[in-house]
Amino acid sequence: MTQLQLPLGGGHETPLPSLAAVPPLPTIVRYYDDFARMQRTLRTDAESGWVIEHNGAEVSLALRWANSPMLDLVKVALVEALTNLSPATAIGYCGVYNRLAPELLTGIIRHLLGSSPTAFRQRWIVDFRDRLTRQQAVAVRHLARTTCRLELGEWRISDLSLVRDLPGHHLDKYAGVRDGSSFLSGNARSLIVEFIDTVAREVEETRPPRIRIRDAAILAISFQFGLRTKQIASIEPEDLKFFENGALHIRIGLIKQRGAKIGRTVTRRVQQGWVNIFSAWMEVRPPKSAKLFDLRPDQLGDVIQALTSDLSGTAYSARDLRHTAAQRLVDGGASRESVSDFLGHTDTTAADVYFTSSPTQAALVNAALGYSPTYQAVAAAGRGDLITATQLLKRPLDEQVSGMPHGIPVSGIGACTSGQTQCRRNPVLACYTCHKFLPVSDAALHRGVLEDLRGVVRDFDQPAKLDRVSGAMMQLRSTLEAIEAVVGETEKSS
Repeated sequence: MTQLQLPLGGGHETPLPSLAAVPPLPTIVRYYDDFARMQRTLRTDAESGWVIEHNGAEVSLALRWANSPMLDLVKVALVEALTNLSPATAIGYCGVYNRLAPELLTGIIRHLLGSSPTAFRQRWIVDFRDRLTRQQAVAVRHLARTTCRLELGEWRISDLSLVRDLPGHHLDKYAGVRDGSSFLSGNARSLIVEFIDTVAREVEETRPPRIRIRDAAILAISFQFGLRTKQIASIEPEDLKFFENGALHIRIGLIKQRGAKIGRTVTRRVQQGWVNIFSAWMEVRPPKSAKLFDLRPDQLGDVIQALTSDLSGTAYSARDLRHTAAQRLVDGGASRESVSDFLGHTDTTAADVYFTSSPTQAALVNAALGYSPTYQAVAAAGRGDLITATQLLKRPLDEQVSGMPHGIPVSGIGACTSGQTQCRRNPVLACYTCHKFLPVSDAALHRGVLEDLRGVVRDFDQPAKLDRVSGAMMQLRSTLEAIEAVVGETEKSS
C-alpha cells in the first residue's frame, strides 16, 4: 500500500480568522474509480487514515500530520480533487504538498488567506511562481480555487477567473507531435503489424504460449485504437462481443471525463484478421480475473514498452502508439471530428495539432508512392541474404514467389522460406516486408515491380493527377518503401 503524508505544521503560527470558516468534512465522501468503473466511498474520520482505490491498488493518503491550523483547508482541497476531478489528481496533489518545504507551503497559504486576491496575485508573480515547478504550481492553484469556492477571507467565487489567469509555466503538451518524436518509425510499425499477424496465424495452426497471445492482443488494441494504458487494463471479458460473421466489438471506457460524461463508453471493432487472437486469449486467460488481461495500468505499460523494444529495438510507450494512431487517421484523410471521436475527446483542440503536424499533400503523395528519404530503415527487418536467379530456380516451385497482384504478373523476385502454400498473406504485396523473404539480386527486376505498383497507387484516385491521398494508397506505402530498400540492397551488391 502506497503511503503519502502531508508534512503540514511546525512552528508557531498566528491564527487566521478566515480558517474558522472552513466547513467540516463530510464523514463519507463518494468518488468514482474509473479503473473499476464504480462509485466508491471514503471515510474521512477513519483513524487509520484515508485509503482510496486507484488503478487496482490501495493508496493511503496518510493523515499522520502535525497539528496545523491550515490542515483543514488542505483536507477540503484534497476531497474536492477526489470527488470533482479524479483519484489520480488527488494523489498527485497530495504528493506535491508532501514534497513542498513546509515553510513554503504554509507561507503560500497564509498569504492566500490573509491578503486580497489582487495582492496575492502580485506576490505570486514576484515570489511564489518561480519557486515552484509547474506541477507544484497547479496543485497550489487548486488550493486557491478551493479558497474561492469556500469564500474564505476576501476571496469570492467570482475570483476563480483570477486564479485561472495566474501566470504559470509554459507547457507544450504536444511538442512530441509537432516535432515527430512521439511517432513510431515506419520500420517499427511494420514490425508490430508483422508480429500481430504472425501470432494470428499461429493461433490457427498451433497453440502459442499464453503470454505471447496476451501480448499480441494488448499490442493489437494499443496499435489499432491508440488507447491509454488504463483504458486497456480496465477492459473486462464482458466488454468483448463476438458475432457470428467473425466480427469482434470491444466496449471501451473513456477516461479523463467530467460531470455527466464520467463513465461514458464507446465501441470499437477489431481488425478482422486479428479477431482470432482474442478468441484464443479468452480460452487461456486466468478465469478468475475481473479484467481481461489481469494487469494494472503500470504493468500493462511495461508490457508495451518491453514488446516494442524487443520488436524494433526502441521502447515505445502506449502514448507513442496513441499519437501514431491519431496521426495515421489524419494522414489517411479523416476529419477533425473523426479524430477527436477516435481519441475520446469532446472538442477538436488536440485534433488540430495533428492536422497542423501532418505532412503537406505533396509529401503524402510521395509517401504513398514510396518516395521516402528514410526508406532504407524499412528494409524488412531480419530478412535473409540475397540470392541469385540460379539459386531461386533450384528451389522447390512452392518456394518461388509469384503472383498477379492488381493484374500485374510478378515472378522470379525471390524465394519464400516457408513456401507460398503455407502463407496466408498476398505474395509480392507482403513478401517484401516479410523476414522469410529472400530477394533475387536483380535490381532491374525489383525496380520494374516498384514502378508497376506505383502505377496501381496512381489508379486508386486519379490516373492523371494525384490531388488527394486515400487510405488505400497509404496501405501500400510500407510495401513500396520495402521494395525501394531491396532495390538499394541489390544495387550495392552488384
